Amino acid sequence: MKKFSFLFMVLAVVTLILAACGEGNNDKKEDANSENAELNETTELKYKPEDINPDTDVCEICAMAVADDQHATQIVLKSERSLKFDDLGCLYAWITENGEDEIGAKFVRDFNTEEWVLMEDATYVFDEEINTPMAYGIISFKDRADAESYIEENGFGEILTADDLKDHKWEMMNHDHDHGHDGHDGHDDHAHGFHAEGFDMHFTELENATVGEETKLEVNITLDEAGLEGAKVRYEIWKEDNKDNTDWVDASEVNTGNYVADYSFKEAGTYHVQVHVEDDHDLHEHMEYEVIVKE
Repeated sequence: MKKFSFLFMVLAVVTLILAACGEGNNDKKEDANSENAELNETTELKYKPEDINPDTDVCEICAMAVADDQHATQIVLKSERSLKFDDLGCLYAWITENGEDEIGAKFVRDFNTEEWVLMEDATYVFDEEINTPMAYGIISFKDRADAESYIEENGFGEILTADDLKDHKWEMMNHDHDHGHDGHDGHDDHAHGFHAEGFDMHFTELENATVGEETKLEVNITLDEAGLEGAKVRYEIWKEDNKDNTDWVDASEVNTGNYVADYSFKEAGTYHVQVHVEDDHDLHEHMEYEVIVKE
């Protein structure tokens, strides 16, 4: 009888110990899950994407307007500065040029809802038939099922993951959008194919820009080889490596298609002048030029 009681007590103690261990493991799992959830939440909250302003936001690579649509992408640097891109391919071009050390988070938009999604969490569809602003042919979806539905409904496309993008061969599907320099008027600019067919602009080169002296900024704009009348033209001006300090200057149309503004540069150095052109027919074009200012 005593032996039976002793064994019973031993079994009871062992049972209690095992139960306590199980509870401890469960607590550890819950703590780990909680920490992971908190980490993900912190990452998303720490780096928030900015809203797109199509009137002022231009792509960091191709200098085209960034439309407030499903193709817009964004990098938020660790400094919390947001870089906007009109096409996922432009975002990857920036990464190729600059690396990822300073990146806090990368965002794409869901193709259906235009909701911002962390790039790593999205699913992508690629095909030459897909039309994107700079013709890279890749769109993004928050849910894989929506990406698969897009392929099924359209009859073309292949699924890519965020990891697949790293090995993707990034190339434009046509040559209407050229990220290279075309040498208009001998300028070192970011000229490329415009969105509007028949549109062109030529900025008058500034050869003797001097600190403190009023400088005439002049651009000639044509559409189908005729001067473009009644456009809204603005000059966005910033010193190199200091785009957070940007001046905006409105231009006046002095002759048909000829838009002029006066500006005084405050310091010597290299400046970028971005010409923004809009009209009442949904035209919105940009071109960037480099200006050397001397003492």
